[in-house]
Amino acid sequence: MDNNNNFSKFDRRFFDASDDFTIIGNGSIGGKAKGLAFIKKHLLGNAELREIKDIEVNIPRLTVVATDFFDEFMQTNDLYEIALSDASDTVIANKFQKGELSITLIGDLRGLISKVNTPLAVRSSSMLEDAMYEPFAGIYTTKMIPNNQLDEDTRFRRLIEAIKFVYASAFFKKAKDY
Repeated sequence: MDNNNNFSKFDRRFFDASDDFTIIGNGSIGGKAKGLAFIKKHLLGNAELREIKDIEVNIPRLTVVATDFFDEFMQTNDLYEIALSDASDTVIANKFQKGELSITLIGDLRGLISKVNTPLAVRSSSMLEDAMYEPFAGIYTTKMIPNNQLDEDTRFRRLIEAIKFVYASAFFKKAKDY
């Protein structure tokens, strides 16, 4: 795990939906998440900046799924062959949707969705993204979900579908060509 105290370890039993930055898993986090953690620590934690009345610095509330769950998803569902093939984006996305996420991740996501019913942006935060000279902006898919259904099960299913789709997008033609 990244040795970084800019976020709280997600705990579905004690999750507070007002936590600004939580992480699910023990793996690494990607470029966007690291950048937001940096902002949280260095800008939001700066007492001098907080005293300037005309400047307000905020980060979006977020929960990051660490890379260990992605790696496990790929291996458990034997997805590398299709992911690295010349199959169409649709074929890859369909295969990923049929994959199973780990029980631990499912439990944590269920805990998250039970506390959050505002719109969600599910997006990648690749280790390769936002490199100094090779930005990945727009290469992977962002999936917006309204998360406003009254039924918690429906909101949960939409979140799972979105995560699997974003995982698949790392292997779409646009990403491979890049």
